Amino acid sequence: MAKPDFEALNSDLRDCLSRCANGDRAAFKTIYDLTSPKFSAILHNQLRDADAVRDVLQQAYLSIWKNAGRFDPDKGNAFTWMLVIMRNRGLDRLRSVARTPTTEVIEDTIVDDSAAPEQLARNSSAGRLISKHLANLPEHVATCISLNVVQGLSCTEIGTALNVSPNTVKGWVRRGLLKLRAEMPISSVSAVL
Repeated sequence: MAKPDFEALNSDLRDCLSRCANGDRAAFKTIYDLTSPKFSAILHNQLRDADAVRDVLQQAYLSIWKNAGRFDPDKGNAFTWMLVIMRNRGLDRLRSVARTPTTEVIEDTIVDDSAAPEQLARNSSAGRLISKHLANLPEHVATCISLNVVQGLSCTEIGTALNVSPNTVKGWVRRGLLKLRAEMPISSVSAVL
């Protein structure tokens, strides 16, 4: 089957556009059948995304259907008129994508290393129980115990925050907890923990 020449194609498209302006759906189907393979290829080269090509084709053909009465054969040929609509819709799509900020992809495998809610509740209860006894300890020791036991921070995190060695923090927490254990009744501590 020989390809129709450009003049014959434009003649057919011009007639179909005239009929589309009067609401002829069969003429519109003819326009689609004659031009969609070419316009799809052109838009694919422009957009490089099959989904975007389908969306733009739909928008552009809708625009052609609605504006068929505006086509003036004295100002140009029908194929070029439709091609300008396709190209402009493609450019609109590219501009829209360029304006849309990219979002970061959140990985499903990110490990949540924060304390579990039940552990946080236990820590909070322990904090309330020992708060009056913390006042008897040196301030830096009480702060480290509060951050470690109540807030759930690691000794490394506390050391970084206080600008001291994590091992120093461990020692302060260990000695402070031993002093607290000696001052507090064992049954009240075990009820919380």
